[in-house]
Amino acid sequence: MSAIQVKDVPQEIHDQARARAEVLGCSLGEYVLSAIRKDLRIPLRLQWKEELLKRPVVEFDSDLALEILRAARDGER
Repeated sequence: MSAIQVKDVPQEIHDQARARAEVLGCSLGEYVLSAIRKDLRIPLRLQWKEELLKRPVVEFDSDLALEILRAARDGER
């Protein structure tokens, strides 16, 4: 298993991370690894945009969409 060392961490951030880890009942290393995993599950905006642009364009009738939305909203009353 590899190791990551983070240098020049401001004391305030270190203290906050250590306190968060304590509240969660884990070590600072476990907390930081969890935060990295969580961040890596979120696609970068560029990746998201590329995936979005791969999707086919769907044409729809905006007037029909508005009519359906209005009918649904009026039905809730």
